Amino acid sequence: MQVYMRSGREPLRFSVRATNSRGTPSLCSAPCDAKLVPGDYQLRLNGVMVESPIKLSRPGTLEGKLDSREASREGGWLALNVGGILGGVFITVAALGGPSWTYAAGGGSVLSGGVIFVLAYRADRASVSFVPSEPADVRGLPPPAPTDHPSTGPTPNASLELKDRPGLGARTPGLGVRFTF
Repeated sequence: MQVYMRSGREPLRFSVRATNSRGTPSLCSAPCDAKLVPGDYQLRLNGVMVESPIKLSRPGTLEGKLDSREASREGGWLALNVGGILGGVFITVAALGGPSWTYAAGGGSVLSGGVIFVLAYRADRASVSFVPSEPADVRGLPPPAPTDHPSTGPTPNASLELKDRPGLGARTPGLGVRFTF
């Protein structure tokens, strides 16, 4: 059955593996599609495991969503470092004969940096929803040309393949601009 994989604004790398399989998962970068057999699948989005397996029993679209908390983690690391540096400065000043309140300020700086780090450091979350229809971008198009590979995502010989609905790595007809560095 044909399963389309889509994401919101940013591309996501889908990893799809049957729950009872230990083999290599199917990989593609959204927007892409793959032919899968009905069954339960474990998915990952950009390497982040989706909380629970999803049961696929008919063709449709998987909509992936990744809640990245990277900025929060970076802020937590910053707070930990700044709190440690300020705390170290205050404690050093107190140890060299400074006012006694600098011990409390140093301890408070280190403690607040640590607390902010613990509160801000959270893992990313991935979720997937299934819609039993084609996505709007392929609705009404003819079926894709048959290929030896089950996915329109990147393949080892993607530059040699020509498809009706190209995936990542395939060549598309029309005018384009390419920048290479």
